[in-house]
Amino acid sequence: MGGMHGFGPVEPEVDEPVFHAPWEGRTIGLMIATGARGVRTGSIRPAIEAIDPAAYLASSYYERWALAVETQVVAGGALTSAEIDERAAAGDVERIRSDATDPDLVAVLRAALDGPCEPSGSPVAARFAVGDRVTVDRMAPAGHHRCPRYVRGVTGDVVRVPGGWPPPGDEGEPEATYTVRFALPDLWGDDAEPGWLFIDLWERYLS
Repeated sequence: MGGMHGFGPVEPEVDEPVFHAPWEGRTIGLMIATGARGVRTGSIRPAIEAIDPAAYLASSYYERWALAVETQVVAGGALTSAEIDERAAAGDVERIRSDATDPDLVAVLRAALDGPCEPSGSPVAARFAVGDRVTVDRMAPAGHHRCPRYVRGVTGDVVRVPGGWPPPGDEGEPEATYTVRFALPDLWGDDAEPGWLFIDLWERYLS
């Protein structure tokens, strides 16, 4: 929703906790565990974007995550919606705790979280280089993408070429990505505070 009008300013919460309630942390755990176990299909962000707009706007940040995880678990065939509702209504806390301490699951999660993380993308041909001025295309892409509204049509500078990654919604060949620097007044107007926004963008979004 970045760049959309009518939502008002972002009001930072002083000393905001990582989670406002224990269930929010467990939602993150569910996302990691179901992914490590292979019991849900797809990545989390497209599933969040696919939530009905009315439900999306009425939900909190982690409620959207929980809805997306449930949708993907059902799509993966591990549980049905009825089974999830039944377990939630039963409040079977002891079973949940038992599942959470399953040593096999712990091993899978540790392997997923502690494994090597590549610092950059694949080597691919890049159309732009560090120092180039690039403009983000004005577009209305269909489906999952990673180009916020607020940078479309704005010009910035390439400051890093981190390598290639498969574009969002496209599991094909890697495409060059770029870290682009934008001046805040170019994004938000002359009354914006001074500074810069750095954002990673796929080559297909730039000209």
